[in-house]
Amino acid sequence: VPQRPNLDFSLTAREILIFHGAYFGLGSKERNSRADGLLEKFKLTDRGNQMVRGFSGGMMQRLSIARAMMHDPQVLFLDEPSAGLDPQTRILLWEIIREYNQAGKTILLTTHNMEEADALCHRLAIIDHGKVIASGTPSSLKASIPGGFLLRLRFGNQTSDLLQRLQSLAGVREVRSNDGSGADVYADRGGSLIPEIAALAVSTGAELSDVNISEPSLENLFLHHTGRSLRD
Repeated sequence: VPQRPNLDFSLTAREILIFHGAYFGLGSKERNSRADGLLEKFKLTDRGNQMVRGFSGGMMQRLSIARAMMHDPQVLFLDEPSAGLDPQTRILLWEIIREYNQAGKTILLTTHNMEEADALCHRLAIIDHGKVIASGTPSSLKASIPGGFLLRLRFGNQTSDLLQRLQSLAGVREVRSNDGSGADVYADRGGSLIPEIAALAVSTGAELSDVNISEPSLENLFLHHTGRSLRD
């Protein structure tokens, strides 16, 4: 299923499913039965006989995935399945994807949504510039982040030796400069470090303007491996 729906606008939702089933050799009775079941599963029963050209983006995406499931493939490829969808539609799709996987089917999913990857995938591979830079289960990947806590610091007046002195604080595993005006600090502890960081900033003539603390996440892992520069 591609990221952008490629449905035939000259057909109704039901006709699209029936045609797809016929293409894969399903008999008439089975085609109709599966089409009815998928329209109901994807909450499209009341739109089954309508032309898809009037469908919203979320409805088209639901129909695209329903079409891909019409012949009950053992392996399903999904490219950014929830991109641009409202929360209700995204939750519905996640439930259907989980159910399909629990039925013994393999799903290969590409996504930039770290929450989606964490919620749906049993194994992950992070790819940057065409190369796999990390792989494993979501829990093992999150556990591989240095320390466990990420403190994102912003300084109004950052001195040259500040990063080196941050690295010397107890519990700090790694310090990375962030655009010259801040630092990402990976550490074994979170909130208890703030007073020490604030005192250190004062002693070096720096001004600590903002602090954000987060626990291990796939987003933090991705940034740790790839940095903050934009990807095209």
